[in-house]
Amino acid sequence: MSIDERSRSERALDVTADLTISLAGTDVHITGYGDLVVVDAPDLRTALELLRGTDNVPSQLVERGLVRSDVTVDVRVRGGSIARAGPDIRPGLVSRVLGVDPARVDLGGVVLAALGR
Repeated sequence: MSIDERSRSERALDVTADLTISLAGTDVHITGYGDLVVVDAPDLRTALELLRGTDNVPSQLVERGLVRSDVTVDVRVRGGSIARAGPDIRPGLVSRVLGVDPARVDLGGVVLAALGR
């Protein structure tokens, strides 16, 4: 049985959330849709800090927790996806260079975020 065929009750973790956290005075919106968690940061710097880990939000949360529990994390900047981490997502060279492994970076999304779009 694939992950997609599993019922909600069979998944290891089911996230339902709608919250805002403040990271060094910057608000980050987090929404959970069951097996998808969307983290929407206001700028690229904040998003990369979240992916790399900070004193307040360790990267191990994604690496050890969510990735192993059938939950996909989509990190966005102002609504545009820049990276994803999850059980079936493999990081690439860009992820390793940016230090955000196990997330897979969407280079096009990063460029758009850097341009402020």
